[in-house]
Formats: sequence, structure tokens, C-alpha cells
Amino acid sequence: SNLVRPRLQPDVGRIRNLGCVLPVGMENPVDVAELMPPVGEFCDFSDEDVASYERAVAHFVAGRWEEAYRELHSVPPADRAQDFLTMRIAQHERVPPADWDGIVRLPRK
Repeated sequence: SNLVRPRLQPDVGRIRNLGCVLPVGMENPVDVAELMPPVGEFCDFSDEDVASYERAVAHFVAGRWEEAYRELHSVPPADRAQDFLTMRIAQHERVPPADWDGIVRLPRK
């Protein structure tokens, strides 16, 4: 996303960071980003919504899960990425595991 974001015109599309995951069977974690349409008739997700989500991801990765949880509640509730992080945080009662390193390990395909 760091290579694409500066080159992508906002009227063509937008990029948002979703976090870092380690899929089952892989040895190295992968930064995941989403290509989103521009703001307009096909997307109700504002630039501020993208910024809020990315702030939540930064809190999540840094282990500030209470802050991430609060920030995620400013993102539109229909957003599935928001659902994924909110569920992860809630499953751990808003406290990261003691060995938290910012990487979401995906146990299955």
C-alpha cells in the first residue's frame, strides 16, 4: 500500500491499511490493504471513515485495544473489516494477549 497510495488519484480509488496477518501455513506475516472506490455513488465510506479505521488499526497493532475499540465505533457499522477487528478485541475482553506482537494469526483458511 505504501507504493500504491501516493500514486493513486483519489477520484480513481483509495487504499486503507487493514493490518498485519499471518495466514496458516505461511512463515512470514503479510501487511494487508484494501483498494476502495472513490467517495461517491458507489461508496458511502468517507475519507474520515478511512482515517478512523486506520487510527484504530494503529492502536490495535500497538496493543492499545481499548483505544482501538473506541475508534472502531466511529466507523460505519456495516464495514466488515471493522467487524473483524471489533470481534478480535471483544474476544479478548479488550486486552491484548501477553505475547501480542501486532500480528493477527489466522488459524485456518
